[in-house]
Amino acid sequence: MARYWFGDRPADFVVAPGAQADITTTQIGYEAILYPSARLWAYDYDTGERVTDLLDDTGAAVTEITSTSYGRVPRFRGPDGVQVLLLGQAEDYFDGTDDPPDLDKWVLTSIEWPSIVAGIESRVSTLESGGVDVVATAHPLIWSLPGAVEDHTSAHRYVNLEGTSQTIETVRASATVTSGTLTVRVLTVDMDTSVSTVATTITLDTTTQAALDTTDVTVTDGTGVTVQVELSDPADDVADVTVQVMIR
Repeated sequence: MARYWFGDRPADFVVAPGAQADITTTQIGYEAILYPSARLWAYDYDTGERVTDLLDDTGAAVTEITSTSYGRVPRFRGPDGVQVLLLGQAEDYFDGTDDPPDLDKWVLTSIEWPSIVAGIESRVSTLESGGVDVVATAHPLIWSLPGAVEDHTSAHRYVNLEGTSQTIETVRASATVTSGTLTVRVLTVDMDTSVSTVATTITLDTTTQAALDTTDVTVTDGTGVTVQVELSDPADDVADVTVQVMIR
């Protein structure tokens, strides 16, 4: 599923209490200051568990976010399909060890959230008015697995909610293959039964580190799409897989 962008909006700053200030003769407050170089951890919005599957604005894998010299939360990508996160100060900040997860955390929505909501509202309005001609737009879906690769099927699924069938048009897979062979499969998933079907397969090896497949697979309304990777042998040396699926 696609990775959504977070951060770098006008309100995305880390603010900390500064110098003490008198509010009244009996009440004091603190000046707000922008907090530079703050280490920030991301958490799952529903479970509160820490999330480390992040990408910085260059696409490099990172486990935490650091505010800029002016305290701004920089732009970054969250895990596959995640549109809302909790963000808080690194819990090992004070003594180098993880403290109880009781520090303040703030809700951070994807910068694409307004367009996502607008698209849903438009489709709902069309359906409520009896319209049936819903045009599916192009969606570049990206799955990534940084580091050493093991056999894995992504639990994150893109689900066709366009109200009409879509088509998987192109699949691109890349990885660093030092030894062995990696099989990359794009799967369609029946969301009611969880039964998956192989839509297309790409094989990568030491001589083919990236490959493009022009396919034509229909994704019916309500059907999911995900990715599976499998090594030819557990001892294979494969790292840093990225799979991009263009669905329209």
